Amino acid sequence: MTSIALALLTFILPTTPSPIPAPPNQPSLCDCYTISGPDPGHFTHYGFWDFRNIPLPTTNPPTILTNTTPFSQTPLAADWLPQTWDRASTKLGPIPISNVASNVFIAPNPDPERPALNPTYLLLRTTRQPTHASTAEVEFQRRNILHCSLRVKLRIMSEEIALAAPSSSYKSPDSERTRSRDKGMTPARRKPNINHVPKGACVGLFTYHSKTCESDIEILTSDPPHAVHYANQPDYDPVTDTSIPGSSMMVNLPEPWTSWTTHRLDWLQGTSNWYADGGLQAVKSYGVPDQPSMVVLNLWSDGGLWSGDLEVGQSVYLGVEWIEMAFNVSSAVEDPVNALTRTRHRPPTVDAMDSLGPLGRNLSTPITSTPNSPAKASCQRACYLNDFH
Repeated sequence: MTSIALALLTFILPTTPSPIPAPPNQPSLCDCYTISGPDPGHFTHYGFWDFRNIPLPTTNPPTILTNTTPFSQTPLAADWLPQTWDRASTKLGPIPISNVASNVFIAPNPDPERPALNPTYLLLRTTRQPTHASTAEVEFQRRNILHCSLRVKLRIMSEEIALAAPSSSYKSPDSERTRSRDKGMTPARRKPNINHVPKGACVGLFTYHSKTCESDIEILTSDPPHAVHYANQPDYDPVTDTSIPGSSMMVNLPEPWTSWTTHRLDWLQGTSNWYADGGLQAVKSYGVPDQPSMVVLNLWSDGGLWSGDLEVGQSVYLGVEWIEMAFNVSSAVEDPVNALTRTRHRPPTVDAMDSLGPLGRNLSTPITSTPNSPAKASCQRACYLNDFH
């Protein structure tokens, strides 16, 4: 069953020294949420959006083209709204882009970890058309987020992988469970073909208030398959045509972005921390956002120096199994968002390129410290977030 949980909590004195795991579908058990890392933080709101078991239409015979559901037709779209805005060609982004709601949909997962239990996933798609790029973006509908711990389990795929039919070994969940039970073994995962992702697209996961108040995770398909970019904006000085020291970092992750990885951004007061599968990858204190913001996940290409350009007819797919977020909100009622029209002037010179490995603490470890946090005095029953679901 799809889990959609948001909790607005009452301020009460803390009495629980050891947080318990956050149950995604039972927010009433938690008064606040805490996280692992250098500063555990405390958050009063929580959401878990699970795309792994969404009902799909049935056809006979089933095909990948008919056995999908538009994301806009699911209850999840009440929180994460597919965008339909366009952007014209510019000097820095010569290819016009058009966000299309049909580029965000639920499809059969060709390579799930638990085939009988998690047969579906969310897909975002960008396709290069002759005159423009057809792109995808979803925006969280609360626009007054003020600090959060955001986690998304995702991978980037070619069309051949993203739309591959699930292997015959688990087309029938009931028969799969029966075979596994009779043999006393875990169902074998399907081994997909080589994932040749076209160059020229950008995946973005970020908080956004304005071009100068933003925290990013970005993955470029033109980069090597282990590279990921972390930045607080602005990271570029147009006057000197140079990157701003301390604003950004490119890191080599242990696993390629073509594999399932939980990407995490902790936007805290005075610091931004980035993780991959629980391993701390980067910490930045420069340019940390300080205004109420929205949260965005997108997949795009505009032919500019940052994203590159897909060949006409090529597509890139972003698969998402789930999104999890603990967050605080501002009382401000303003709409913080200027139009998302930013385009990189050029690939910035990064401060460092490193492979830090799994430096972060295992996220299943309970957090007991209580740093100075506006929400800490509100918590009687603390729950901690775990990257693995």
